[in-house]
Parts: sequence; C-alpha cells; structure tokens
Amino acid sequence: MEINFIYILFLSTIGFIISFIGGMVGLVLGVIRLPFILSTGLSVTESVGTNIGVSTLGAITAAIQHLRNRNISFKIFIIMAITGAIGAFYGASLTKNVPINFLLILIGLIISYESFTLLKENNNKNRNNKINNNNDDDKKITENRSNLNQESIKQKNPYYDIFVQSIIGFLVGILGGLVGLVLGSIRLPAMIKILKTEPKIAVGTNMLISSVMGMSGLIGHLINNEVNFLYLIVLGPSAMIGGYLGAKYTKRLSPSTLKKLIGIVLAIVAAVIFISPLIGFNMLYS
Repeated sequence: MEINFIYILFLSTIGFIISFIGGMVGLVLGVIRLPFILSTGLSVTESVGTNIGVSTLGAITAAIQHLRNRNISFKIFIIMAITGAIGAFYGASLTKNVPINFLLILIGLIISYESFTLLKENNNKNRNNKINNNNDDDKKITENRSNLNQESIKQKNPYYDIFVQSIIGFLVGILGGLVGLVLGSIRLPAMIKILKTEPKIAVGTNMLISSVMGMSGLIGHLINNEVNFLYLIVLGPSAMIGGYLGAKYTKRLSPSTLKKLIGIVLAIVAAVIFISPLIGFNMLYS
C-alpha cells in the first residue's frame, strides 16, 4: 500500500485538532473523523474499524486527563455504562428491522435540539445577567429556595437519580446499538440538562463512558479483521496527544463557556449526520 506522507501529515493534523476539541468538550467526534479516513481509499468497513480505533485511543488519553482533574462521577459512569451496554446489545439485535437513514435523521434532530437548547439557555443567562444586576439578591433567595425544594425531593426519593440515569443510559444504548454509534453526543447534553450534572463532570464522565464503549466496538472490529493497523499506528498518536491536551483545557473554561462550546460542536455533529446519508455514509461512530 502506497502512503502519501504529506497527506498522512494532513490527516494527523486534522486528527489532532478533532481529538483536542473532543477531549475538551467530552465528545469522541469519530463521526467527523470518518470521512477523512475514508478519503484514504480504505474500504468502508476497514475505515469504520480504523476510525473507532483512532477515536478510542484519543478518548482513553482524554479520560485519563479528566480522571486526574477529578472531572468524573464514577456513580454516573457505572450506571450509564452498564445500562448503555445492555441497551446497545439489545439495539444491535434489532438493526435489520429498522431503516438506518431514518434513525440517523432522528439522531440528527435530537442532537440539533440539544445544541439549540444549550446555546439558547446560555444566551438567556447572559442576557438576564446584564438586565437584572439590581435583582441579584432576590434571585439568590429564589434560587436557594428552589434548590432546597429540589434537594428535599431528592431526599424523599433516594433512587430517583439512579432511575433517571439508568433510563437515559439504556435508551441511548438502544439507539446507538441500532445504528452502530456510541452517541456520546446525545448522552452528554442529557447529563447536563436532565441530570443537572456540572458541565465539566459531565464532560469527563461522558468521555470515560465513550472510551469504554469504543474499546468494546474496537474488539469487535479486530475480531472481524476490519482495522488497518498501519493507519491506526500512524494516526493514533496524534489523536492521543490531542485528546490529552484538550482535556487539560476543560478545567480552564467557565460552565457557561463550556456549555456554549458543547452546543457549537453538537451543531457541527448534527450537520455531518444529516449530510452523511446523502453521500453514502451509513456506518458512523461518534
């Protein structure tokens, strides 16, 4: 196999940037990397297998950095990883009975909505902060009362969080299993919006879950001999470095800035998913 070293350098640079951004916002972003790997001339199955390998290597180093920065909730990780794996196994068994393109469009719509709500919420908060500076004390009192009410509800329902985390993990797992996607791009905003997880904790936890699920997918592709080791060895290091360095920057971002970046990246992911069926990409990993 001939290798164009200039093009390989280009792919490594692109891979570094993708992994850097992904490590920072808690997303693997293999769905964005895949078209570049396909451009090398590898078959679709081999490109998908190599892509998930490169993406997983970047996710692992990012997860390690998030672990060092204490950006991971192991409670959420364990619950959502287990229920997600169960859901993915069940969803994979139903793949032949479901139109893939329809599901990809549905996933794109879900991610678009999540992106919109994150960006809208962030803009509303900034606008309210400018308008209501004189009412900060009243706001704090109201928020404190609201928080107390929420805490009392949680205390009365000690298993509520576990139940919600399990449902989210299972449903995301089923959907991901149906189309062969890790779907961290749905799981992450759900952690922030539904579970009310601190953004940086959601980022680190989602990256750890994605890395574990990515490893399981990679094993499957290795068994089926669908990984090009040459490209994995060449492109893997830049993804690992990018993911590790990107994760270091998460703690430097304010919650509002981090949510805004996540919203922007999700919008890009949704656009790629919408376009993919039109240009023949049905097997995507994100």
